[in-house]
Amino acid sequence: MGALEQLVWPIPARLAVVALACILSAAAAGSVAYGFGFRYAASLGDTELANLKAEHAEQARIAESANRLQLLQQVTRANKTEDLLLDVMTRHAEEKRQLQERIPHVTTQYIAAPGAAAKPIPHCVFTAGWLRDYNTALGVPTPRPGTVAPTAEKAAWPATGTEAELLESGVTPADILAHAQDYGVWARSNLAQLNALLDLQEKD
Repeated sequence: MGALEQLVWPIPARLAVVALACILSAAAAGSVAYGFGFRYAASLGDTELANLKAEHAEQARIAESANRLQLLQQVTRANKTEDLLLDVMTRHAEEKRQLQERIPHVTTQYIAAPGAAAKPIPHCVFTAGWLRDYNTALGVPTPRPGTVAPTAEKAAWPATGTEAELLESGVTPADILAHAQDYGVWARSNLAQLNALLDLQEKD
């Protein structure tokens, strides 16, 4: 009996052993469960991250494709507009060439009445003051006082109210017509460019 009694532990000791065994089992089970849970959560996170990356990549691809298409459309419109402008410039240049050919005919002879013979146009005088005011109306700046100007320019810009503004400027009707042609081509070309730019902005 004495030996048997030595093997029997007191109840508090047995409870402590059982409690320790339970704690160790619970800890082991918790560790295993934690490991499974961690790996499962990591797997879910990796899957969601991969899905998110794929979604962003697809959105980027779609955006890039849309941007490329929009750029190609803009380039196509710009090229068409440029072709139209070049056609307009070519037409203006041809119109100017034809007008230049007619300048000598319409500035050297005239007919006083229907059926009369053509005769030389009388000398036409444009005063220096007239030329000054003509240039001023077109926005050509006047020479500033103290600046050195060529002789012809000095003659073309006399002071208002002086005798010099009544001198002959040397400008002929042919000169004025040639200038009007140049100015007309410049103005119509600017208008064509402005309209083309407005059309491009409306399409965009």
